[in-house]
Amino acid sequence: MKSPEKIVVIGAGIVGVSTAYELALRGAAVTLLDAREGAGLGTSYANGGQLSASEVAPWAGPEIPWLILRWLGRDDAPFRLRPKMDPEQWLWLLRFLMRCRASARAERIPPNLDLALLTRARLAAYEAEFSAAGASLDYQRKEKGILRIFREAHALKEAVRDSALIARLGLEQIELAPAGCVNVEPALGAAMQRGDIAGGLYAASDASGDAYLYSAALADGAKRRGVTFMTGTAATRILAEDGRVRGVDTAAGRLDADAVVIAAGTETRALLKPFGARSYIYPLKGYSVTLPAPEGNAPEVSITDEARKIVVSRLGNRIRAAGQAEVGGYDLTLEPGRARSVLNALEGMLPQMGPVRGQAEYWCGLRPMTPDGSPVIGEIPGTANLFVNSGHGTLGWTLGAGSGAVVADLVCGSAPQLDVSPFSIKRF
Repeated sequence: MKSPEKIVVIGAGIVGVSTAYELALRGAAVTLLDAREGAGLGTSYANGGQLSASEVAPWAGPEIPWLILRWLGRDDAPFRLRPKMDPEQWLWLLRFLMRCRASARAERIPPNLDLALLTRARLAAYEAEFSAAGASLDYQRKEKGILRIFREAHALKEAVRDSALIARLGLEQIELAPAGCVNVEPALGAAMQRGDIAGGLYAASDASGDAYLYSAALADGAKRRGVTFMTGTAATRILAEDGRVRGVDTAAGRLDADAVVIAAGTETRALLKPFGARSYIYPLKGYSVTLPAPEGNAPEVSITDEARKIVVSRLGNRIRAAGQAEVGGYDLTLEPGRARSVLNALEGMLPQMGPVRGQAEYWCGLRPMTPDGSPVIGEIPGTANLFVNSGHGTLGWTLGAGSGAVVADLVCGSAPQLDVSPFSIKRF
């Protein structure tokens, strides 16, 4: 199969930039489009920062319907439903609820983990390539693992049981008593003294880092390798003729293309609609708060607080906490109450954050989620050389570089580095 000569990648978040860079490594002529003024300024801008291969299980599970009912009517609910007159929302919800089975969750863990481990390998390769070029891929990476803490013993027991599958697939997690959690991360001492920690699971091989810094730095690396980066340029329509991609209409005019990769996050659905392809990607709004790291007892290890439903990462001299999931359409309005609930949860876990509370920076973004918790990766049936790489949800940082490598292989006609069939749009 002859490789396409001109390739357009739509979307310059983690996934799109990784895809463009991978294509450039293979010698392709690539144009990277984004409606914003730079890379990583959308959903990738202020996420929780976790590179969490140990947490690739989908959200949908047997406990979720009960939790949704329990949180109904709460403005600070970790999961909130805001019904819309939108058939796509209801179709997504129906499929999501159908996936709330233990067997369905277990089915998605192996392919997601394969992709997460490939991402690890590709990030290491990028750092080596940057170093060889006399550059630095600096995204404030911390290789101190991820610690999941639990307030209730039964929740820890269930998590330990679920972690057995990931362990069989080669990624070990260590069960810890409360004191062990504090040994791993001393900043949790106050939480343990209050009785907030029943135990934890520690994945020492996981990492954290700033996804925005990564996206911006990798975009610069892609440009050094010849990628044309068109910022402030929205893709309005993908052009096809006789069952084959011909180009992309943009706000700046037409771009001819022999292949197109849609890595546009929550905008993917609209771009695919003319081709009759239903991706079931729907936006789930999430919030984050970023503060200066307090002097003294600031966490170094990335933490997932399962009771408070937040993740916390140290990014240089900053602390970021992220949480909340709202099924409410495409509204990006930042609601102060929901934003503050993330800060309140952070302060509840780490009371030493109190003195810097007034310096909090709030943010919200739309995660592109599929009902089954895996991204959509591969060629769109019926249209040659139209590819999609989207729907990563909360796992964009964890799966992004790996999915970029897989799609670049597919576009260039090479055998992909893992089995892509579990990510095909045909599964819907």
